[in-house]
Amino acid sequence: MSSNALTDKTPARWPAFRRTALAALLALCPLTAGGAETLRIGGTGAGLAAAHLIGEQLRPLHPDIETEILPSLGTSGGIRALSEGVIQIAVALRALTPAERQAGLQEGGCVTTALTYVSSRPHPPGLTRAQLPSLYSSAAPNWPDGLPMRIILRSRDGTENFYLMKIIPGLESAFATAYRYSGIPVTASDQENADIAQRTEGSLAVMTLLQLHAEKPKLAAVPLDGITGSRQTIADGSYPMPIRLCLVLPARPSSGATRFIAYVKSPPGQALLRSLGAEPAE
Repeated sequence: MSSNALTDKTPARWPAFRRTALAALLALCPLTAGGAETLRIGGTGAGLAAAHLIGEQLRPLHPDIETEILPSLGTSGGIRALSEGVIQIAVALRALTPAERQAGLQEGGCVTTALTYVSSRPHPPGLTRAQLPSLYSSAAPNWPDGLPMRIILRSRDGTENFYLMKIIPGLESAFATAYRYSGIPVTASDQENADIAQRTEGSLAVMTLLQLHAEKPKLAAVPLDGITGSRQTIADGSYPMPIRLCLVLPARPSSGATRFIAYVKSPPGQALLRSLGAEPAE
């Protein structure tokens, strides 16, 4: 499958038996066919659609590279798959740990995008960070204009949760309360999150601006503290929730992975990323 983002209904966590089964399956598939290199990319669903678009632009320049986008493995699952040689590039929404760096993993290219709240409402009213803990704690939250709000939760160990709890006081206990309510959807991947959010009236979910622009779900960004997430508000530092996404390489990257990263860092590659709401890192 060339440069295709697969429909993602798989959990962000990647249990050992799934890793073993996937590694065995892929071992049956030759990495080269007719001189072409299959470049497998996996990790957080927040960046998979963008990786697919990069692969599409790369194809005319390097027809010998067949880019294959795996369903979301989550950041940690993607890094494990990279370490085990199942994939050649991992997409990560967190920094590498010291142990991962010591094992030889390296950041090939990074961008800063917005972690933004989104809604199925076409023109959702803005929220403030100070309002978020009370909204998550409420069994029946409302939007500022009084309409019912339907919160969509990410899995408990989702990278987005840890990021939000770190920057918003009181959100950790609010999340704990929200998970106890019955009937609140808990999504296992970025693609499931987007799917449920756009099918739920009055939804409130969190996703990266990069995913929002690359996948184009029927969702609108919610202004936060009076500022809407955009490449401009990321670049000028005014948006309050910037988040870093990186393409991770093994110690000895393949030729295809090296050329993929080189394109990401080229003027056309960086122009594509900016058009998707991401500011390339220096």
